[in-house]
Amino acid sequence: MKMAPIKKKKVLFVITKSNWGGAQRYVYDLATGLPKTDFDITVALGGDGLLASKLRAAGVRVISIPSLQRDFSLAKELHSVQEIYDLLKVEQPDILHLNSSKAGILGTVIGRFNKVPKIIFTAHGWAFNEDRPFWQRVLLKTIHWLTVLSSHHTIAVSKEVVRQMNWPFAASRMTVIWII
Repeated sequence: MKMAPIKKKKVLFVITKSNWGGAQRYVYDLATGLPKTDFDITVALGGDGLLASKLRAAGVRVISIPSLQRDFSLAKELHSVQEIYDLLKVEQPDILHLNSSKAGILGTVIGRFNKVPKIIFTAHGWAFNEDRPFWQRVLLKTIHWLTVLSSHHTIAVSKEVVRQMNWPFAASRMTVIWII
């Protein structure tokens, strides 16, 4: 009797920047470490930096989202929304794993709209901790809080990241996984 082939889970990682830093190393390790027999991995990212090169060299499919960048630009944000929406329509991932503030903020909303079965957000840190005017910090904390609530689950890289997101219902949706 022939066994039906097991369908691989499609995982789409999205990260804002393609330089090489802590969050990018985390995405690289996950994308290259998941068993290829069980997972179909794609990484979408802003730019075409060292992360993209390393992933391609490791045989991971990479998709560039040119408008996705760290700095705020209304025109680029709107374009990023369209690009991520189109990407999710085409890729139809089983798991959407979002990394970095902007990818998380945009991805959770668009992922929910597209009915992605599992949306994971990794909080590497919070933009509301940066040196900004008070009103921007409050706005960013509100947006991050909504990101945590909109994802199916949030991974935090430290207990401090969880402690800093001290608004209602957030802590129960977060799990600390230390990155070594």
